[in-house]
Amino acid sequence: MELMNPCGAFDVKSTPLAPRIEFGPGATVGLFANDKKNADVLLEHVGRGLRESYGVERFRWFRKEATQPAAFTDEFIAECHAVVGAVCD
Repeated sequence: MELMNPCGAFDVKSTPLAPRIEFGPGATVGLFANDKKNADVLLEHVGRGLRESYGVERFRWFRKEATQPAAFTDEFIAECHAVVGAVCD
């Protein structure tokens, strides 16, 4: 018997983790949600955890429709030190 992968052949490439940033009271974290159910709920919990664990005080929300690409504004990009994204169902 031969087992076959229905996904076909693919290459795996190793990618290093993104550099970690210092969070603190001066940081602004972007919270990026599509319009799927519970994405905003998840991000509210993440924001609460960042506030309690790291003292983050400023959050900037960015919402988009699930069927549309994200069109981040230059202001949003410039203001945020990090962005947390949630795509939920």
